[in-house]
Amino acid sequence: MDVYRSDVNGKGASTLVVAGDLILDEYLRGSVNRTSPEANVPVVEQEETEYFPGGAANVASNIAALGIPVVLVGVVGNDEEGKRLLSLLTGVNVDVSEVQILSSRPTSRKTRIIGERQHIVRIDREVVHPLEEGQQLAALDSVRRCLPRALGLVCSDYNKGFLCEPVIRALVHEATRLGKKVIVDPKTGDCARYAGASVLTPNLKELQLLTGLPVTLPSEIDVAAQVVLQKAQLGALLVTCGADGMVLYEPRKRGIAIPSTGATPRDVNGAGDTCIAAFAWAYLACGRSLEEAATVANNAGGIAVAKLGTAIVTKGELEASWKDSPVESGTPPQSKLKVVGLEKLLCQMQLMRRLESHGKVVFTNGCFDLLHVGHIEYLNKAKALGSLLVVGLNTDASVRRLKGDKRPIVPQSQRADMLAALECVDYIVLFDEDTPLTLIGAIQPDILVKGNDYQLHEVVGRDVVEAAGGKVELVPFCTNVSTSAVIQTIVRRYSES
Repeated sequence: MDVYRSDVNGKGASTLVVAGDLILDEYLRGSVNRTSPEANVPVVEQEETEYFPGGAANVASNIAALGIPVVLVGVVGNDEEGKRLLSLLTGVNVDVSEVQILSSRPTSRKTRIIGERQHIVRIDREVVHPLEEGQQLAALDSVRRCLPRALGLVCSDYNKGFLCEPVIRALVHEATRLGKKVIVDPKTGDCARYAGASVLTPNLKELQLLTGLPVTLPSEIDVAAQVVLQKAQLGALLVTCGADGMVLYEPRKRGIAIPSTGATPRDVNGAGDTCIAAFAWAYLACGRSLEEAATVANNAGGIAVAKLGTAIVTKGELEASWKDSPVESGTPPQSKLKVVGLEKLLCQMQLMRRLESHGKVVFTNGCFDLLHVGHIEYLNKAKALGSLLVVGLNTDASVRRLKGDKRPIVPQSQRADMLAALECVDYIVLFDEDTPLTLIGAIQPDILVKGNDYQLHEVVGRDVVEAAGGKVELVPFCTNVSTSAVIQTIVRRYSES
């Protein structure tokens, strides 16, 4: 698979449109050899000044560096900073013909003072109130002119007034009307503002702002992500987790964890812009899947943080990094995410019940040694009874106590992996006891399933489930196949030979 193929989506479409807050990043670097006699602060002897496109301008620059024509929609002030920013953008082949030059507000500028490679202070000059109505309409007209011939739309919101609520809502609506995907990098805590976007790309701080929920533990991130997906009716959510990589979410699906590249960070400024640019390029321009595009974005972020200043990542750098990426080298199958501990499972059940008012949790259990067609038919029937199928799996020690020292044939890790590979199975929880009674008491399933070779009074946990308002279902079990029968057949045939 070549994720860097140059094919693009759309007939005749070849550009990406980027809309958002334009910022000029200024770096003042120098040496520090003394403190000021006026105050206990370092004196930086300025040695160099560098300027970079920031915010949506950085997103556009990164997309252009990846070889896709990009049209930028935004505003700058009628000032030296605005002229400098437009010149920088033109120099990297970004089309700035749709950028408004305004006398009513200055160009946003962030000045970082760096002494001895240490970030000492940042000074922001900006106006953050929303654009005037006429300026909003002009911005919308710009996007409407460009979008029909574009591959898609990227909105980079830095909460500086350009992507105010009327503008972002109108942009998402227009993109949807034209059948174009729109990727939004959010900054505010208003989910409704981004409603209908194809993909939202918050970091952990922004995810917490969008939900008001804790996002420290992986299970907490999972819950918050699904809340945002539902509230904003998104196609997908890509959460950037800093040194922990990224997690990709789609509605009512488990998150896909994309591990960090392990790059040593030198400067994280602008890395988020690089990530969204690489994601948009891979997803919108190269036609990659969401997971592939997220992996490309993750690699790009790892390259960006290893550079000083607001960094641009080129296609060549991404290609060089791809051979070491999880997708190329063999990511552990996403089915691995189905094998969970009890705490994680309870969190996912809580989430499912919040999202589906009539959702039912189905539980069954077993050893599932030498998985066969009878098991698969049984599990498919169990899943058909509800929304979420949880399988309690006996550990190796538990199986030995129940079936003797010669069992299991297949160790618990492999048995869990095989169950996880089945589409009908949502989660697997291992238990070490002889029965799943404790597990059933903790899970409180809506439906407890066993094979119809059991009598109701023989079902462990029946009283617990029924006392909580649930029910027990006895599912027809394939009678002409069993693990014991498979073992006996193997022994007989090989002994005869």
